[in-house]
Amino acid sequence: MTATANFRQLAQYIGLAICGLIVRTAFGILGILWGIITEIVNGVSRVAIGVIVAILSTIAFFGFILWLLTL
Repeated sequence: MTATANFRQLAQYIGLAICGLIVRTAFGILGILWGIITEIVNGVSRVAIGVIVAILSTIAFFGFILWLLTL
C-alpha cells in the first residue's frame, strides 16, 4: 500500500460517510414533511366530518320540531 492508495481509500470512506449523512438527512426531512402533511389532511377531514354532522344534526332537530308541531 502506498500513501496514494491510503489517501484514496480514506477519501472514499469520507465520501461514503458524507453521502450517507446526506441521504439520512434527506429521509429525515421527508419524514418530517410527511408527518406535517398527514396532520393537515387529518385535520381537514376531521373538520369536514364535523361540519357534515352539524348540518345533519340541525336538519334532524328542525325536522323533529316540525314533526312535533304536526301532532
